Amino acid sequence: MSEKRSLADSIPLLDKRKAIKFIIYGLLVAILFGLMMMISRSIAQNASQWLNLANYENDMNYSNGVYGYAEYIQRGQQILQVYYWMTFQDAIFMNIARVGVNIALVFVVIGFLSLGVAENIDERTRRIYLIIAGLILFVIMFTTFFASISISVS
Repeated sequence: MSEKRSLADSIPLLDKRKAIKFIIYGLLVAILFGLMMMISRSIAQNASQWLNLANYENDMNYSNGVYGYAEYIQRGQQILQVYYWMTFQDAIFMNIARVGVNIALVFVVIGFLSLGVAENIDERTRRIYLIIAGLILFVIMFTTFFASISISVS
């Protein structure tokens, strides 16, 4: 005789303490990777201001006779190379951080799913946990498949 099982019964169950640890650690890791994203984006956005300042300093040192024309040209090339690295690092670190945030959010989803399928909670709380898990999965899906979507707070 086959027994009818719901989807909630087929999800592996973590105990409440472990599920809350998954949520907390997942959120902390997501925050750290998000911080890495913000710092990387800030460096890339301010690279042109740094370029202007470094070129001005280079011009002033050449004008004041601190070094000659050959060193002036060499430092100008070094400044330009650093500027390109400052703008390009954004692509590298943003992709690494995006993967890190998505992995961390998977742990948060596992935590909320485990809380949602616990046996000793009322139906309303169960629905809230499962809705939160579904929303986080929705965010993961859209940020994974559509890379140009971003949330900015001003």
